[in-house]
Amino acid sequence: MDVIDELLDKIDIVELARKYTDLTPDHGGAYRGKCPIHHGHNESSFVVYPEGRYYCFSCHSSGNAIQLYSGITGEPFYQAVEKLCEEYEVSSNDKDFVKQKETVGRNTRLAHRFHKQVGQVRDYLNKSRGLTDETIEDFNLGYDYGGFMGSYSGLIIPIQDQYGRIVGFSKRRLDEGKLKYRNSPDDGTFFKGRILFNWHRAVKIARETGKLHLVEGYMDCMAAHQQGLACVAYMSSKPTKYQWELISKLNRQFKSITLILATDNPMTDKAGRLMLPRIREDALKYAAGVPICCPIYPDEVNHGL
Repeated sequence: MDVIDELLDKIDIVELARKYTDLTPDHGGAYRGKCPIHHGHNESSFVVYPEGRYYCFSCHSSGNAIQLYSGITGEPFYQAVEKLCEEYEVSSNDKDFVKQKETVGRNTRLAHRFHKQVGQVRDYLNKSRGLTDETIEDFNLGYDYGGFMGSYSGLIIPIQDQYGRIVGFSKRRLDEGKLKYRNSPDDGTFFKGRILFNWHRAVKIARETGKLHLVEGYMDCMAAHQQGLACVAYMSSKPTKYQWELISKLNRQFKSITLILATDNPMTDKAGRLMLPRIREDALKYAAGVPICCPIYPDEVNHGL
């Protein structure tokens, strides 16, 4: 168990929230009160779930106990972790945690540097991909002239984990090279198969809409998010076991999430058509209980799991 998991396991999020606001139990087993993050006056907009998450229907803040503490105190993520570790007697000197913190810091600085050069691909993103300047800023997209993850130039897409930390990158070449995308290698901080791209943004929208869209690639995901949809990308040919388990966990927490499977069009894409049965099989195995539908290919994929 890593430092963050150990810390979250020790913190009772209800008791943590009660240090900053009065809470009253509701009929669904959760607790409600005034939001201690935006200091609202609505006594039921802020909801704390004993399973370990919170959500504010007014300011739309959401997350786990660390994110709650960070939102209330204004402490950056890692400073919040260290202060909570001290309070809950969890060691933050673990070498993997220290390395992770350093890696995220370096990635954040790199993303800032690449974002300064995004003007080189802004026209492509605006006109060819339909992404607005606001979306470009929100996803912190950037550009590399060459030398980072390959000698060729290309679009840089920062990959953030469920806490919003930049844990890796994807580089998309814009010429006719064979390799379209190259991702950061899996290491002690980044594991592509354990992350859903845009997860930390999508869960906030999914909590309100009751729907989560699942796509393959970054571009489709950002375009869907731009339209106000809760959308995540699995960044591969099909979701991994760990990615399905993330979705299943979200469904258990919110109790009313429908997954919209929006793969590449199986009517025109042979690879996508062949992959759909395998995706459905994995969904039945790892995400039983999650209602799933595919509007593109309903007869083959829709099922009420």
